[in-house]
Amino acid sequence: MTLPLTIELSNSKLLPIWFTVIVLLRTLISFNVFGFLQPISYLVIGFLCINFLLIGLMFIKSMEMSQYGLVAFVYMAMILVFSIIHGTDFITAFYEAIEVYSLLCIFAYYSHRWKLILCTICVVCSVAVYANLALMLIFPDWMFAADDEFDSFILGGNYNQLGCRMMCALVSSVLCIPYSKKWIINLIGVSFVSIVTLLIVGSMTSLSNIILFSLLCLIPSRRLLKLALISFFTFYVLFQCFVCFQGEGLHNNELATYIIQDVLGKDLTFTNRTEMWDAAAKVFAQSPIIGWGRVDAEWYTTVMSSFAIGPHNYIYSVLIYGGIVGFCILLVSAFIAVRRIWGYMDRTALLLLLGTVTFMFMMCFEVYKSFFVFYLFAMIYYYRDFYKRVNEEEEAVREENV
Repeated sequence: MTLPLTIELSNSKLLPIWFTVIVLLRTLISFNVFGFLQPISYLVIGFLCINFLLIGLMFIKSMEMSQYGLVAFVYMAMILVFSIIHGTDFITAFYEAIEVYSLLCIFAYYSHRWKLILCTICVVCSVAVYANLALMLIFPDWMFAADDEFDSFILGGNYNQLGCRMMCALVSSVLCIPYSKKWIINLIGVSFVSIVTLLIVGSMTSLSNIILFSLLCLIPSRRLLKLALISFFTFYVLFQCFVCFQGEGLHNNELATYIIQDVLGKDLTFTNRTEMWDAAAKVFAQSPIIGWGRVDAEWYTTVMSSFAIGPHNYIYSVLIYGGIVGFCILLVSAFIAVRRIWGYMDRTALLLLLGTVTFMFMMCFEVYKSFFVFYLFAMIYYYRDFYKRVNEEEEAVREENV
């Protein structure tokens, strides 16, 4: 009796759509920004937990776990364990683990429905971007109903969190184009709406990176895209190592001072981020091996800095949450993903990697949910499987015509 049920669930079109929509609603939308939306937030959390149990049971029956899935599972589990050890925010770590695990289970169990899953992700992410701007323009008073005007956006809450969700929408649109050229229209629309939104709220870091990625999408040459990828990734690594890891010591670096202030015309503190980077380095040094677990806003203001919440740098946040152990596991997950896509470097794959590097550079200045990081790494890992069925169908049609 169990076999027909398993087959029916795996072939269902509605279940993967439902599972994917709930996970994305939880990660994209901040219902708790406004008090009257709080019941919807609880409802989404409830559905997320129920769906995780269901998809988890379905996944256990199939028992098919990829290398990437295993490493991502270990990373989130380690954060949970470290949170228990240090008595930090286990509840938030638990919900974040469910988000990542649900995504991995969907990808693993419904790996034969990539087109359906990718298109669903693209539609939900795109609608969220469009809806956020529509609400800002049609109901501007909503922003004044929130406790903080900077934390008044449905799309992620804080205005600095808009960029990561927009980047995921753009990357998802790029991945859907091989299925149909009509997705190019959505890519243009999401890019335009994202730029307009970021101009309104004044998030310059996200704005500049969204514009950069949008321009990269216009490059037709694979050779130029490869050059851009190598150059941008090299710049990101150097920036992280010699700027972010310098912290307050950046002020003593004459070359960095010249480039940042005289050439780029920027504030050497990056809006006081160097102070937060320096404070994060000191906190990490107190527990370098396993970090502190998933800490919350109160922990940051009490232990690290009262100036702002968090290190405003994703690598520092990884070091704080999981120490060197967590950082190494994250590197392994990135390596596994990139190694699997390496032999499939078509134009779409290059844009996927460029989108990921752009996203990582944005995280030099902000901390985003781990869900989005593992989502992009998962896209890279599974890329070689996305269009296999489409290519097989096209080949079958060609053979029939012959």
